[in-house]
Amino acid sequence: MTGENLTLSDAELARCEPIRGEAGHALRAFCPFHGGDHQRSLRVNVATGHFKCYACGAWGYLDTARERRRNDADASRHARPGAPRQPPMQGASRAKPPPPPLSRPDLADLMATYRAALPESPGAEYLRERRIPLDVAQAVGVGYAAPGTWAHRDPATGGELRGWHRGRLVFPHTDPAGNVVNLYGRAVGDAPKSTRHDHLAGAKGYFNAQALREGAGPVTICEGAFDALALMAAGAARVVAIFGVNGWRWDWARTVRELIFALDTDEAGQTGFRELAPVARLRGKRVAYLEPDAYGGEKDAAAAWAAGVLCLGTWPETPTPEPPIPDAPYPTPTVPATGDPWDDWESAPSELPPLDIAPGTEAEGASGEPLDIVERLHPSVRLDGFFLTVTALDNRTRHAVMCAIAAHHRGDVRTIPTRHDYHRGNLTFSPSSHDLTSTLALLVSRELKNLDAVQVSDAA
Repeated sequence: MTGENLTLSDAELARCEPIRGEAGHALRAFCPFHGGDHQRSLRVNVATGHFKCYACGAWGYLDTARERRRNDADASRHARPGAPRQPPMQGASRAKPPPPPLSRPDLADLMATYRAALPESPGAEYLRERRIPLDVAQAVGVGYAAPGTWAHRDPATGGELRGWHRGRLVFPHTDPAGNVVNLYGRAVGDAPKSTRHDHLAGAKGYFNAQALREGAGPVTICEGAFDALALMAAGAARVVAIFGVNGWRWDWARTVRELIFALDTDEAGQTGFRELAPVARLRGKRVAYLEPDAYGGEKDAAAAWAAGVLCLGTWPETPTPEPPIPDAPYPTPTVPATGDPWDDWESAPSELPPLDIAPGTEAEGASGEPLDIVERLHPSVRLDGFFLTVTALDNRTRHAVMCAIAAHHRGDVRTIPTRHDYHRGNLTFSPSSHDLTSTLALLVSRELKNLDAVQVSDAA
């Protein structure tokens, strides 16, 4: 992330609990990009709007600073000739993402030969053994390199390197435009690990990267090429394999609005999801993931598909319909129009009815159905990682929200870090875990919907 020039809005910065330092010349805040909540590692230069996290390396500018810079640039164009130009923004030379891999026409021609060799080959038989239909593999350009024809060659002798007696299935590395930039060969059958996987030297792309630009609906992100084939065979429309969790490029996914992460169940895969998902949400993308239960106890999508236990579910095209709103679980206290909304929160009941879905996840139980939790929230509730913001509340509603949280929390609400914006009527909570944040978001949403129903009833 260190090479990309990022943007942070004032609202996002406010949720990071900034404090002033360095005689007022800088702000220190928790970093929203890597989710750090133990120390304020993000420094913001008040004068220039430039920020940098000293933990993860994320850097960029506040959106207000960028807007100010654009206005100044517009004004400078109308300035007198010869007027000195403003110096470039600090770090602007580093704003470009890593250079994209170059197209390899020589590999594209070789890939055409491999694709023609796939039908009736040992590679096609191996696909059948792993329950991958041949037409699915052919649709995304998979080929077969017979023994002695694999592209990995010894520069000195020209002989085949990492050869395998049953040949290799060949998967093209591509960029989002569909250009071949590298090749990956997977040894057919049960080959030793030292021989099983082979990528050619040079820059790498993704398998089926063109899915980032083609088609509609969410893009499913997985690690391996066989994971991608398994997800396609299971019905996923747009699938991209990134060849491990460290190969993700945000610049290739700018136009993608919905992401489903189908990473391996090992520690690396789960850590990768926890790192990528919050950044995706900060970039305005809807995010879901396949829970380990969706793999039926297997380690990844390919193994689950081969075992016949992979369960994807569907991404809802419209928000999930809410069940009928029940009667309020407890009477809403009468609160005067003015006064401290924290007053009298102790009158909240000791227990609330259980929530109707498990909190803290974005997939629907063991079915693996990806369902963004945001779809279940009241319009006044915003959920951003560890931050829960309830907007545009009057005094009575704000009091009811805090009473609901107090009842769930079984104690003093003040133990949950909270910020008040009385001018706009906003409350922001920052609990210590994502699970608790999701639980409170659903709890507050239910309370607000109950209040909406009471108001409609009163009006009638």
